Amino acid sequence: MLVPLIILLVVAAGLVVLWVLAERKASQLAEAKDEVAKRLATTESNLTSMTRLRTAAQTKAEGLAAEKAAVENERNQVRLQLADVDEALRKRTDLADAQAMQIDTLSAARDELQERLNAAEERIVTLAARPGVVVGELSTEDSNAEMLWDLEVARSERAWRNSVAINPVDDPSPFETSDDPVRTAIEIEASALREDVGAMISVDWSAEAIQSPSRRLIVVRVAQELLALASRAPGAAKLVVAQDADGELTLEFETVDETSEVINLIPPQISNDLIDVRNDTSLSVTVRAEPKSA
Repeated sequence: MLVPLIILLVVAAGLVVLWVLAERKASQLAEAKDEVAKRLATTESNLTSMTRLRTAAQTKAEGLAAEKAAVENERNQVRLQLADVDEALRKRTDLADAQAMQIDTLSAARDELQERLNAAEERIVTLAARPGVVVGELSTEDSNAEMLWDLEVARSERAWRNSVAINPVDDPSPFETSDDPVRTAIEIEASALREDVGAMISVDWSAEAIQSPSRRLIVVRVAQELLALASRAPGAAKLVVAQDADGELTLEFETVDETSEVINLIPPQISNDLIDVRNDTSLSVTVRAEPKSA
């Protein structure tokens, strides 16, 4: 009876031990399960974070790719613009070099013309001292009339380039297209006085073109003297040049206003049958027509 009881107690003790071990194992398994569950949750959370980071990285990569494409496009455009600027600069440089060469050529030509004009003016002074070539003694038969007129045109053109022309190097001479060089020379004289001394002088021309070189020179010299006198008078003035039926030219000044009053000036000292100077109510100079040759 004792032996079975002892066996029974041993079996019961063994069962208790097994139950305790089973409980411990179950507890350990539950703890391991909880740990695995926590790790799984952590892994899922990490996976979610990684997914978000990957999505953000992909979005950023796409943005960087688009920005890279834009930068490359801008770089290509800048390269094209730089090429255009280089080409324009090359053309400008070539043009500047050509203009510099042209300026050098024109400067040399100007210096040569200046020397010729200086020599011509010296010759005018020399010729003016000889009988038969002073203003008032010129005639259509004078052999020097044509040459003196050419020199006067050269002097007038120089005055135009020095005082009137906007671009004296490139602008063509007004005498090249003028059909009345006397009128052109007188208008240049008035314009030069406006620019040089501020004289408010204009020219009102109502006369036909003059063909005789000597008569051209007389009219221009007389007009120059009158313009020089009027340049010192106050107010604006207008030189009125009119021609009558007999071909006589009258040069007279008027004020530029509604009344058109005349201007009193000191008459120039000119003594010649071809020139009539009157100063009764105002200064008026008449250049008579030259007698026709038989």
